Amino acid sequence: MTPSKSSARFCLLAVVCAIGTPRTAQAQGKPIGRVFKAESEERYAVSVSLKAQTQSVSTETVASKTYVMPIVHSAQVQLTWNTRRRILSTSPEGVAEIEETVMPTHPCEQVARPRESADARLLESLSSLCAAMAVPLSIRYTEDTKGAQHEAGASKLHLDFGEGQPPLMALWLRRAVRPSVVFPSLAFAAGAKSKQELRPSGELWKKAQGSESTEWLEAESGTPAASLHVVQQLAWDPPAQAASATNAAKEGGTVPQHASFFADSITTLSLLDGGVVRAHRSASRKASHKIEPVAGLPESPEFSSRLTISVTIERLP
Repeated sequence: MTPSKSSARFCLLAVVCAIGTPRTAQAQGKPIGRVFKAESEERYAVSVSLKAQTQSVSTETVASKTYVMPIVHSAQVQLTWNTRRRILSTSPEGVAEIEETVMPTHPCEQVARPRESADARLLESLSSLCAAMAVPLSIRYTEDTKGAQHEAGASKLHLDFGEGQPPLMALWLRRAVRPSVVFPSLAFAAGAKSKQELRPSGELWKKAQGSESTEWLEAESGTPAASLHVVQQLAWDPPAQAASATNAAKEGGTVPQHASFFADSITTLSLLDGGVVRAHRSASRKASHKIEPVAGLPESPEFSSRLTISVTIERLP
């Protein structure tokens, strides 16, 4: 498998952020699919939170002893919008042509952080990303009974989190904010579980290993419903960065890195037509590397950065 194909395979798994759904109670024991009704409409309230955090250390030497103190900086912003999905038509195979319209309801807002950890540069970066998302948007795409979507042309939601390749967070978010689901092959039954190992290969995935677990759960709702809990995790060593002059000789000119991706999603789905009732979806990506050695410490300190995105979706009457 080539690196590009391997990356694409995992990225598809990464954007399957929660999801499956049953049509009726009699569907237990069988895979589930979506049932669309032509010329119908679905309305949702969507909220998104972006949180960035960096962690390093400061040191102080007193009487030949070196003391290490953690330094944590963070920033967080949030925004909300309403999404309207119009089912324009359906094919004999159940494939729907959908027009989705996004309309912001509140501008980007800063979430207060403790003064000692607040970081103006992180906040500026997140505010820029948030502003790019807080714009009206209208797209058309097709969606089949298993949740697979096809959008003509390039995506209109342009996201750049500065995460490097592969852009897992951007790919995950594009799908996570949509009030739709990708149905698993796992047959529907309360308590049913499945798990698969993820071992992508290629230059971008050194020492990569992870897993994806899926579980059907009972759900509380005014109408017949069930929930699907999906957890995805992956850890790998990206290509090493160029080292600083101080570390170049020791590290052979590069600084080893480590990266991880984690996504957790619970989506409540109607047992009548497979539509989303509500969803809570979150994902984070962490990158870390050793920094310059400090006299008195047995190992070099570590610098890490983490981006966390949380999405909440609620169906409106």
